[in-house]
Amino acid sequence: MDEDDCGFLPLSKRELSALGLSIRTAKSKAEVTRILQGYELSEEDFEKGFPYLMKVVRDLPPDTADRTP
Repeated sequence: MDEDDCGFLPLSKRELSALGLSIRTAKSKAEVTRILQGYELSEEDFEKGFPYLMKVVRDLPPDTADRTP
């Protein structure tokens, strides 16, 4: 992850890497929202700083509530 792309975010390289990993392993959009809240990032800042991760988020289901019959 290139720190220059996200220079406007108040996160260290380690935090940026952890954020990216958390987003890539998230199972739902609701989980992504909780992750962003934990890093105190707005959705707008996330989209601006991580447009390539937004593509991953768009393909996630809204929620992963237990759907077993």
